Amino acid sequence: MRYNCKKVEGTIESVQWTELEAVSLVQVVDGEQARLRTTVKACWSQEAIMVRFDCEDDHVVSTMTERDAPLYQEDVVEIFLDDTTQGLLYREFVVSPNNVVYDAMIGNDGDGNIDVNKQWDADGLRTTVVSGDDGAWACELYIPLSNFDYLPAVGAEWRCNMYRIDDDKQGNRHFWAWSPTGAIHFHLSKHFGTFVFVE
Repeated sequence: MRYNCKKVEGTIESVQWTELEAVSLVQVVDGEQARLRTTVKACWSQEAIMVRFDCEDDHVVSTMTERDAPLYQEDVVEIFLDDTTQGLLYREFVVSPNNVVYDAMIGNDGDGNIDVNKQWDADGLRTTVVSGDDGAWACELYIPLSNFDYLPAVGAEWRCNMYRIDDDKQGNRHFWAWSPTGAIHFHLSKHFGTFVFVE
């Protein structure tokens, strides 16, 4: 899985999202079509990586209010960004429909056994969530490049994956991903896709 992450000028408020490539999330285990549509777009500037999720939804579960609460126990979108490309150290960003954030530095042994540093907070991270009348919601993230060890340049590649967790009306949990991992386990980093930074 590869995504051409296009370079843009200006701030996230000026991003023309309709001009960017959209990818759809699928079931994390087998890559089959998800119950609800989720699309993701991303771009970058000299200052930040910017990401937008658009989520169909017929039942929103989002009650937590504190940063770094276990938001993944309810409805969320997530992006993992690995600027080292090794799958052993990466940043995790999680946002709920109520615009509550969980961010962490993740150490990974390569087999999905992780060490989570929730004390790490992304400097300058900005998120917004807009909900529609039909229950759908959109989330945008502005992630300053100062939070990474390696800065992107045209042609550079980072490892990445994007996810969504959704509870349906019957209480069943659904797990969706851009690059399927083969299991209900988001931290199988060998299955991450690749962000390619393009002009």
